[in-house]
Amino acid sequence: MIEARHSKWYDAFFNWYLHAILKKDFSRIDVVGTWPGQQRSDLVIGNHVSWWDGFWVYYLNKRFLKKELYVMMLASQLRDRRFLTRIGAFSIEPGSRDMVHSLNYAARLLQEPGHLVVMYPQGEIASLSAGVLPFKNGVAQVIKKAGLQQVLFYVALLDYFSERKPALTLYLGKAPVEGCSTEDLQKAYEKFYQQSLFLQSQKKE
Repeated sequence: MIEARHSKWYDAFFNWYLHAILKKDFSRIDVVGTWPGQQRSDLVIGNHVSWWDGFWVYYLNKRFLKKELYVMMLASQLRDRRFLTRIGAFSIEPGSRDMVHSLNYAARLLQEPGHLVVMYPQGEIASLSAGVLPFKNGVAQVIKKAGLQQVLFYVALLDYFSERKPALTLYLGKAPVEGCSTEDLQKAYEKFYQQSLFLQSQKKE
């Protein structure tokens, strides 16, 4: 597998660069809800809808938590973008022997304090209109091995209204996960997703 290789210099540059392109590409960014601040590490799960996804969590982490970020990416994508390892990307290759190594690596990161690990258990990018795709089993294994009691959720939603550029809203939440199965985790995330959709439907320009 490809492990993360954090670089403080690259992180500082990318932080500046990301804020510049967020300002350029979105008319506004709203954050609804909070994530608890704590020293222990956290696992983040979100809807997987674009190449932006990990960058949105990078933005949220810099703004609210300020932890060391790690993002699980498909090996096929990370091989062509190895520079992303400098800001915390690491690989997973479903169906390979390396997959177990990747899941164990994520669990070890979560057992150490001060880390934020991002996983997309859907395993693939899907349209915003597709809703929540079925979760793969790996995420439940990571939760169990890391001994997590809760996970952090986010849902990213977009609206244009009368603007040329979309407005991005990031809904934040959390859920208890001790002893939960993959199906339980997916149901908890689907509930949060539906709540976020309802709040988004009430937004006005």
